[in-house]
Amino acid sequence: MARPRIDRAEADAVLQELRRRRDEDDCENFYHYELDAEQRLKNLFWADIDSRLDYLFHGDVVVFDTTYRTNKYGMPFVPFVGLSHHRTPAFFGCGIISDQSLDSYVWLLRAFLMSTYQDRPKSVITDGGDAVAAAVKIVFPESNHRICSWHVEQAVEEHLRGSSIRNEFRSLMCDACSPAAFEERWYGFMAKHRTAGNQRWLDAMYGKRELWAAAFVHDKFFLGMASDQRTECLATRLHTGLHGGMSLPDLLRHADACADGLRRGSAALDAEADRSRVELTTGHRYLEERAARWFTPANFYLLREEIKMIDSFEVVEATARGHPTFGKKAYTVVFRQRRGVLFHVECSGSGDVVRCSCRKMEREGLPCRHILCVMRHTNSSRIPDCCALRRMRRRGDAKSERLDEMEELGRQVFDLASEDAQEFKEIKEFLESWLEDRNAGLRGSGGAVAVVDSNTADDADSVTPATKKTKLIEG
Repeated sequence: MARPRIDRAEADAVLQELRRRRDEDDCENFYHYELDAEQRLKNLFWADIDSRLDYLFHGDVVVFDTTYRTNKYGMPFVPFVGLSHHRTPAFFGCGIISDQSLDSYVWLLRAFLMSTYQDRPKSVITDGGDAVAAAVKIVFPESNHRICSWHVEQAVEEHLRGSSIRNEFRSLMCDACSPAAFEERWYGFMAKHRTAGNQRWLDAMYGKRELWAAAFVHDKFFLGMASDQRTECLATRLHTGLHGGMSLPDLLRHADACADGLRRGSAALDAEADRSRVELTTGHRYLEERAARWFTPANFYLLREEIKMIDSFEVVEATARGHPTFGKKAYTVVFRQRRGVLFHVECSGSGDVVRCSCRKMEREGLPCRHILCVMRHTNSSRIPDCCALRRMRRRGDAKSERLDEMEELGRQVFDLASEDAQEFKEIKEFLESWLEDRNAGLRGSGGAVAVVDSNTADDADSVTPATKKTKLIEG
């Protein structure tokens, strides 16, 4: 089929608008396009400054789906999305390509990479087309890659007949067994269920098994999206409302409206999180309270499920390795109901690296119950910074972070000082003296204290996009 020819007037109108946005609105608004031999628009990608900044925060996992061709040219409309700190869609940019060839996909991914300041995502989730997979391997060779489970499910429904066969295939897809165990189970499945009608599809799926089977993707960083269909939901809003009569300017307006809606929703969730006070329901009050203060509600509720499970585990062994200060401490954690189920947690002496053999932190970006069990064992209520990723947390609040550190330090000091009457008296007198001096200083200034919010001190109109980018990168 011949490549659809984009109307020159439509292409000129869209390129002129994108150029105006870059020249008049914000120089960091990005667009890139390619013309064919007849000087007609062939491929196009664009991302405004907000999309680019959102990527700096949330671009560790990128999802894009090239299967939607709902416009009058029959061209793939490809939004790039991710998971925000509220676990809602974040918009990173959008592309339109003339065909589904390898060259077009490579061009699209390279254009996207240009918009991200050459910052490659840790992981990529796609619709599973062979040309897409090849393009990801070329442009993002070091990124984890998997196929969206929704697309695999659609193929399962199409090529396998019978619910029992489908369920057996789904177990191959979802069970986190070893690669060797997968191979054994796969050949058993093929021996029972291969037919002339499904053999070609099964052979193709086996060829790309590392992109969909949990045996190969389970331990990789996909923010918990490696075994469910939430990836499809991320892009749904961008695809809802598309229809076969849409022109190129229509698609631009559609993407703008969707992106604005997603950002307004995220801002509303930020404001709601600032106001919300979650009910503490576990027996680990300090840990739960700290988690509620640091993480957005969506991530806190996931973490609280891990906190609830702490009492089902206990530390049975703790050993020190290497240098007594800078070396590592290793803990063996056992499941009380099945004493033979062991997990191994390793912490660096400085506390900046914490790992568990279950690898939940590496997969989902949230600490597991075994790490939390070790925290209880060591009487620590402060979740290590390495287990509290910035992308999972509430908007930056320096006061809250300082308060967290003071509470943790104070709890340790007060616990020790309360055991000795003289130390208790000294600490109490010091705090009373500090408060008296502090209050006297406030009275001397007439009771007025100048408070500068580092997030709002600069005039918003005077902060350039480059400055915004620098602030975000520096964190």
